Amino acid sequence: MRLPTDPTCVLVQMHATTHAETAVYRRMHRHSFGHVGLSQIASVAQSVEARLDEVPARAMKSTQLQLVHSGSLVLEQGGTQTRFHAGEVALYDASRPFSFVYPEEFRTTIVQVPTVLLSAGGVLPASLDARSIGAGSRGRRMLEGLLLGALGRGPGRYPGPAGDPTALSSELVRAARLLVDEELGTTADRHPSSADLRREATELLHRRYADPGLTAAAIAADLHVSLRTLFAAYEGADESLASTLRSIRLAAAERVLLTTRLPVSDVARGVGYADVTAFIRAWKAATGLTPARWRRLRTG
Repeated sequence: MRLPTDPTCVLVQMHATTHAETAVYRRMHRHSFGHVGLSQIASVAQSVEARLDEVPARAMKSTQLQLVHSGSLVLEQGGTQTRFHAGEVALYDASRPFSFVYPEEFRTTIVQVPTVLLSAGGVLPASLDARSIGAGSRGRRMLEGLLLGALGRGPGRYPGPAGDPTALSSELVRAARLLVDEELGTTADRHPSSADLRREATELLHRRYADPGLTAAAIAADLHVSLRTLFAAYEGADESLASTLRSIRLAAAERVLLTTRLPVSDVARGVGYADVTAFIRAWKAATGLTPARWRRLRTG
C-alpha cells in the first residue's frame, strides 16, 4: 500500500463484513497521485461502512467517484439507497456518512478528490448525491482512459502506477472536474473563471507547499495571471489564498509529527516554514497547543 503523499486527501477508511459462506478473498491496491487517492478492490459479497471518524480533522472534504467494473453496488447515504450496476459510475460526497452493499462478487475502482478542486467553495449541490454518470460523459471517458493507462484493468494486473504522479494527478482532477461540470450544467457557476483560477491555485499549492519561497506573486506568475487577478478570484470565497496554503502546510505537518520523530524545526522546514517560530504560532492558533505538546498527547 502506498500512503497518500498529500495528507489533505486521505482515503476514507472502510470496515467490511463479508456475506460469503465459502472461500473469502479480498484484493485491494491503494495508490496516491498527488492529492488524488485511488483504491482498486476485488472481493466477495459484503457490506462496507465508511469510518469518517478516522479521517484527520484537517483533511479536506472529498468527493468519490466509484467505477463498478463487475457485480453491483448499493450506496446508502442520507437515508436513500441507490443501486449501480456493472459499467456505471457512482458520484457521491465522501465527507458525509455513507455505506455500501456489494450483493455479489465485484470489482471496482474508487477515485477520491478534494471537493474544493471540483467546485467553487468546496461544496457540491445535494442534487449530485449518489448520481450515476452516463457513458456519454466526456469527463467519464477521460477518467476511465487515464485510469486504464495508469493502473491497468484491475487489481494486481499491473505492478503500479506509471508516469509522472503530479501530471497524472492534474489530469485526473481535470477529468473529474469536467465530469462534475457536465452534471451541473453551464449555469451552475456564475463565475467560472474565478472558480477555475482558485482550483488551479489550489492544485499548485498542493504541489509546492514545501517551498518556503512560495509567495502570492510566485503563484500568480506560475498561473500566468496578474497578482490583482489572483486576489480578485478569492473575493467572496470561503477561504483566502493564504489560509488555503496554511491549511495544506499544517495538514502535511500533522502527518510528519505523527509518523516520525523529526525535531519540530525540521518539520517546519519540510512543510515550507523557513521560520520555526512562525510554524509554532500557526500550529498553536489552529490547535491550541504547541507542536511538541500536541505530538506528545497524540503519540505518548
